[in-house]
Amino acid sequence: MKMDDYRLLITLDETRTLRKAAEQLYISQPAVTQRLKSIERYFGVEIFIRTKKQLITTTEGAMVIAHAKEMLNQEHLFKDKIKAHIGAINGNLSIGCSSLVGQTLLPEVLSQYTSEYPNVEVKLHVGSSDEIKQQYNDYHIMIVRGNQLLNKHNDHLMDDQHYFIYPTSKTTELHKLPFIEFQADPVYINQIKSWYYQHMSQDYHARIKVDQVATCKALLLSGVGVTILPEIMTKDLDDAQFTKIKVDIEERPLVRATYLSYDMSMMQLPQVSAFISVLKTYIKEANVLSHTVDV
Repeated sequence: MKMDDYRLLITLDETRTLRKAAEQLYISQPAVTQRLKSIERYFGVEIFIRTKKQLITTTEGAMVIAHAKEMLNQEHLFKDKIKAHIGAINGNLSIGCSSLVGQTLLPEVLSQYTSEYPNVEVKLHVGSSDEIKQQYNDYHIMIVRGNQLLNKHNDHLMDDQHYFIYPTSKTTELHKLPFIEFQADPVYINQIKSWYYQHMSQDYHARIKVDQVATCKALLLSGVGVTILPEIMTKDLDDAQFTKIKVDIEERPLVRATYLSYDMSMMQLPQVSAFISVLKTYIKEANVLSHTVDV
């Protein structure tokens, strides 16, 4: 049965004549007669009794008419559902994110995103930038620090400077305090080593090594030692308790870039393009760093 056949039955039930039904449906009266006969053969019952004045619905015909109305109603509901689905943003979103961004910016960004798009299922992996880059095929989008990803589209989100930080109360013991190092790429660590040697007048030796920058900061706050942190991790440090010295390499600030990396084809997925928009808007409006690049 076609939906047009259900519409024909309902129209015949309402008009009670073949002629009026044909006029409303813009088809010929013989065509209406032939389609009605075909429908009655399909259901195996007589739906209408034909008289000279009008059509009379049979008991079985009333059941068929009710079924026709239900089918048309279901069709309308389904069309509305399809339209709502097309307009909604849903599906899965897989994100690979550096631990630094995952521990600072991302919680607030995801809070906004999931509030705006509750039908999206988010899968988040937080780790080192090198790890995320190596597993780039596992994610729709990646937020990484350091170098851009080759053969991917890279949006420059922000730069942050670095500071050598130590407890102000232990200034006289500075050279004796253990240096706390968090896991990072070799080039980055070598830059820190170079600065430390030039400014501390002693060889660099990380007596404490941790895998997460958040752990490094926690140890600093506990008075365990000294460290170098990116600016984004220093916003809430008490200036009365900690001294911050800007780290320069050959008279230029040590700056580390953060990129949003993805294949441009991913922009065809509404949940991906929506997340990118939320992330960029948050960084821009929240003024995450004074030297954040416009995106």
